[in-house]
Amino acid sequence: MIFPTLFPRARRPARFALLLACLAAPAFSHAGAQPIARTAASAQDSADGADMRAREALASETNRYLQACDYKALEALYQRIRGAGQRTPSGIWKQALFYKQLRGFGQWSTDAAYWDTVQTRVRAWRKQYPQSVPARLFEAYMLFKRAEANRGSGYYDTLTEKQRRDLGEGSAAAMRVLEAAQALAAKADDPEWHRAMLKVFPYTNQFTQALYQEKIGAAMARYPHYHEAYFTAAGFSMAHWNGAPDAVEQLALSLNKAAGKEQGAMYARLYWYMDQSAYKGKIFQLSQADWPTMRTSFAALVAQYPDPWNLNAYAYFACLANDAGAMAPVLARLGQQVDLRAWGEHGAATHARCAAITAADPHFDSKQAAARKVRLRRLLGETMQYAAAQRARKEYKEELETLHKAEELDRAMGWVSMPVQYKLALAFFTLKRYEEAISALSAGLGAQPAFPDAYWMRGRALEALGRKDQARDDFDKGARYLRQALPGAWAGLNATQRANVAEMQRKFLEYGFETPGFPAN
Repeated sequence: MIFPTLFPRARRPARFALLLACLAAPAFSHAGAQPIARTAASAQDSADGADMRAREALASETNRYLQACDYKALEALYQRIRGAGQRTPSGIWKQALFYKQLRGFGQWSTDAAYWDTVQTRVRAWRKQYPQSVPARLFEAYMLFKRAEANRGSGYYDTLTEKQRRDLGEGSAAAMRVLEAAQALAAKADDPEWHRAMLKVFPYTNQFTQALYQEKIGAAMARYPHYHEAYFTAAGFSMAHWNGAPDAVEQLALSLNKAAGKEQGAMYARLYWYMDQSAYKGKIFQLSQADWPTMRTSFAALVAQYPDPWNLNAYAYFACLANDAGAMAPVLARLGQQVDLRAWGEHGAATHARCAAITAADPHFDSKQAAARKVRLRRLLGETMQYAAAQRARKEYKEELETLHKAEELDRAMGWVSMPVQYKLALAFFTLKRYEEAISALSAGLGAQPAFPDAYWMRGRALEALGRKDQARDDFDKGARYLRQALPGAWAGLNATQRANVAEMQRKFLEYGFETPGFPAN
């Protein structure tokens, strides 16, 4: 959000002083976090219960102290609301809400003088409380926010060199603050440090998905149920950040199994956030979210935190999954406590459509099974594409791990496929793990015995092991199948495929097995 300019530039010094004193926290919404900002009184106000009042009160108090530069009061508030035991009725950490207001402080401004004024506030807090974790994290967040503002909103490849430099330098500065505060945050047992690290690190030059997953693991080892950290982590684990196709699903499953207060409930919380931030009501079409798992997770969530906000979300997702049998009792339990803000972007229309469903689908279970197969097929295709990208980057060990996941998906669907086994063998071959390459190709040939490429690859692996008689047999079979396939296939091959065929032909000919040549096009 870009706040409006409240004062003319001719009076800049006064403008900054007044603006910093009058900043309001931005509205926000996530899995368990309702919008803070209110509109005019409406029927929705009747749904605002204890949870909303607790959120509004905490947001108001935090921002009042920030605006007044009352760091003593901020420190006292932090001490009062810190820790996993301090929750709102829907189960959200009050500490996370406190930090959300700190992160939301300030303008999206590129004016250097403005940010100098913000830095004055940062230094004042740190000077007054040199051992304060919130003061350090506030500094990191403001450095990063300045970098984001200087970056602008365009895609990375459209940025100017200056915008990229500002982003890199600002992110690096925020990282230095976080790294210096690590021991202090650990001593204070403050999980927000991990959330800050997971937010800033992707914008540094050191970012890779492998390193990012390590940082997620470090956070989970100590604070597996600090929601905000994993909402952040899920966003940066998606495909447009080079995340694995199953990264969000694996994160949700891992969090759900982690011991602690919310064991079993985190799967629902994470996908709830992802639906709001990324999938926009199409969670079961665009993600790997599994409704039976999510339904069980929501049941665990509302058993522990039976707040209407959570119940509304449970009913909403049951409707998205077409599970009227699960939705009806939750709607009945809600009664008049319907909160349309939990029902997606088109809350009123979605709720009306869902509430009109009166009977459970007798074919629900079979449809769920069919939907699972569709998700698995989609995930298999995405996984193979991800492996190909890793191979292009020469990340061969990582490629092998990805292809093992593809192999597991094949088995989950009840078959062994040549495409997966061939790519798996190619990865093994590149790593000079020839016996494993042979095993993979043999498995693939069991499913597709007339595939010449597999005999060529297996023959090469046998040859590398010094087993040339066996290699000759495979090259013989490969040449015979290639002679059968080429007349009808050559015209449809692209340049890369033709080059691969030519490479096979050379190897077959080396052993005395000729295949027909073709004129160049």
